[in-house]
Amino acid sequence: MLGLRLDNEELLGLALGYFEIRTLTKAMLKIKNSVLIQVSTEKVFAFLAVPENLPLWNYYLITVNKISSGNPVVGSQYHQIRKKDEQYFEITGFEENKFIEFTSTRPSLVQFKRKMSFSSTNNVCAIDDVLELKSVVPSFLLRLFTKNIQKAVNENLGKLKQL
Repeated sequence: MLGLRLDNEELLGLALGYFEIRTLTKAMLKIKNSVLIQVSTEKVFAFLAVPENLPLWNYYLITVNKISSGNPVVGSQYHQIRKKDEQYFEITGFEENKFIEFTSTRPSLVQFKRKMSFSSTNNVCAIDDVLELKSVVPSFLLRLFTKNIQKAVNENLGKLKQL
């Protein structure tokens, strides 16, 4: 026996001579990183609140373009081209100098939600970054890459110190 477990509906399908492939459950990964930057929170937030600046510090992004009009506010929509795919996202949370949240809006290989929270002490900006990824990649594969993904995200945040 292969250890394959079928529910009653699947057993009935096999008995009737067909088998339906179920939609893959999306694997989820949550990555948390923090970074301190020797610049005021206001300056750091002003830079990060413009999604078009993302490719300046995220090595995996090629371009980010705004596809809705107006200033960056909740509901603003963007299209980003990454090294191996593209995604659409929108700003889903925004409080000036406190936090900004981006959420993917269309189906893709990887969907995401990213919230960057800002705080300040003695003109030093602290960023707490929480990135949630959902992927159709099997969860065991996603877990294999967790450390590499977290390292890449942390390195990207480190680049902010140089800008």
